[in-house]
Amino acid sequence: MQGIDTPGGALATVVIAVHTAQRPLSRAIESCLSPSLAGKVKVLVVCHNIDMAAIKANVALPSDADISYLQLDDGLSSPAGPKNMGLAHCSTPYVLVLDSDDYLEPGALAQWLELLVSSKVDGVIAPLKRQGGGVIRTPRARLLRGSSLDPVKDQLAYATAPRGLWSMELLESIGFRYTPGLRTAEDLDAGLRLWFSGAKLEFPWQGPHYVLGEDALDRVTADVLPLAEEFRAVLALDQAWLSSLSASQRQSIAAKLLRIHLLGALLRRGPGGDWPEPDRRAVHQFVVRATEISPTVEKSLTVAESTLVARLSDSRADGDALRRALREYIDAGYGAKLFNRRLLANLRPDSVVRHQLRLKIHTVLDRMTMFRAKA
Repeated sequence: MQGIDTPGGALATVVIAVHTAQRPLSRAIESCLSPSLAGKVKVLVVCHNIDMAAIKANVALPSDADISYLQLDDGLSSPAGPKNMGLAHCSTPYVLVLDSDDYLEPGALAQWLELLVSSKVDGVIAPLKRQGGGVIRTPRARLLRGSSLDPVKDQLAYATAPRGLWSMELLESIGFRYTPGLRTAEDLDAGLRLWFSGAKLEFPWQGPHYVLGEDALDRVTADVLPLAEEFRAVLALDQAWLSSLSASQRQSIAAKLLRIHLLGALLRRGPGGDWPEPDRRAVHQFVVRATEISPTVEKSLTVAESTLVARLSDSRADGDALRRALREYIDAGYGAKLFNRRLLANLRPDSVVRHQLRLKIHTVLDRMTMFRAKA
């Protein structure tokens, strides 16, 4: 980091929104500090609907760490407000938004800053890992691809949350803003605008990683919300902005929405759920919205996925019909869950068969890396 300087010396701000005193805030902050980053990194903690003094009392870090606090009392159960507030108070060239129960592996922030400055890119996409172990392969980038990323070929839409280190100039140019009022998926619109902005992005997929904490008992993303609430972010996506994208970009987005947001919500509830009328209506609205975004989205789906979507598109489907459709999807054969009906469609960047092949190759590469490390 030698030779890099800015007015005041700071290069990056880490924004952390915290909602309860039980979150491991010290761990999150400490993961962003190191001797090599002294004077280069600020930490900005936004205390959301909780007394600032209670949060400060839980932070046990060196007194010379550059940590500041803001208070936001908006009465909303949404992380968007404090995140937007933190971004609005960022005065450094680069910013990273870190959830209070997450943390960075040693050396991560230093590496990402070095990449941003030396490569003259607009942002660095953080490789992800679970606290309990296991790398999360999102975005579903092409094998060994770390630079010159393409939003469709490298399936950037699958990285729903824009975790990483970003140029403030980039975020301001695209009007980056977490969607106010949403309890979940408040980062969907902002993330899509980032991925499809044409920005130059780096993806150091080999790590060090952004680690998703799994020891918080009150993480909102673990809640099972009414589907009308869970799908608000999808239904509110700006059609005018989506219409400015190419057909292939819209198809990539629609497939991801169906595959991750809709199917994920359905499987969390399972075919044994009650499926009240409001939830069934929300499912139907989701399918309609996704097919509005891309009428050709079926070209990206497997046989099992497209069959399920077709069943869910029927507004007359009752709870029993939805349960049967979901059970048939779960019980579908391996081939139906892997392949598209059209032979050539299986060569698309977002096909399941290509994704599964990438995962298997990554598994082999990871084992080879572990073997070399032990040798």
